[in-house]
Amino acid sequence: MWKEYFIYGISKTLTAGTGTSFESNNMRIDSDADFEFNKSTYVATNDRIKLKYKDDSIGRYLTKGQPDIKAIAGRNILPMGLSNSFIPFIWPRPYIISAGTNFVVETADYSNAANTLRLAFHGGKIRQGEAPWKKRFRAAVPFVYSFTNGSQTVTANSTITPTIEVDIDAHFLVQKITGIRTGEALVLINEGARGREWSNVALHIDNFIGNGSFPNILMANRFILRGSVVSFNIQDISGASNVIDIDLIGVKLYE
Repeated sequence: MWKEYFIYGISKTLTAGTGTSFESNNMRIDSDADFEFNKSTYVATNDRIKLKYKDDSIGRYLTKGQPDIKAIAGRNILPMGLSNSFIPFIWPRPYIISAGTNFVVETADYSNAANTLRLAFHGGKIRQGEAPWKKRFRAAVPFVYSFTNGSQTVTANSTITPTIEVDIDAHFLVQKITGIRTGEALVLINEGARGREWSNVALHIDNFIGNGSFPNILMANRFILRGSVVSFNIQDISGASNVIDIDLIGVKLYE
């Protein structure tokens, strides 16, 4: 068995409250593979939120009491003026959710104001067989892929679909993700050669990219076939002109 990097996320407009009334939100796991998650991140209008996690397939809660979201999920911060710092909450050990089941996120706002939550679980889909990067390759060379046509400007509230074209000379194994952004955006990635998306929903960009000092270090690799085109559906939600670039960092695998 091997693991393929994937992110499950939920997006929820919370009912303004005082932290006493919880709402259930089902996160459906795809039927093609079990999911093992290791990290969690979030973006919220206001982080005065309480959470409970429940594996609905067996009725097991992963929390007791009413933990604050700031205690069990990570959020990007700006240390020393750096932007896009990816600083997740790392679970003590991975947890596997069965394919085709629901993972329930119970939320309670205590800001008593309008609040939108975007929560992401990072891990890997568990695939059968041997990992495609386990075969003997002639060489493995560190490499960085950025958008084919450079940094992209998204006009206010619009959508663009830049690409990364993987060279024909070698497969590519993604191990880290970084990038830049000047405003908020939603991102959905599709790997053209196999038609596989990297997440179940469009993710807030801060739940996905890091920077050189604090990159998103993948808990499972993502293997891209040589000659593939990876497309990024990017929707601006900042309401202003937004400059974005995303970098896939890993190794070229030469056969």
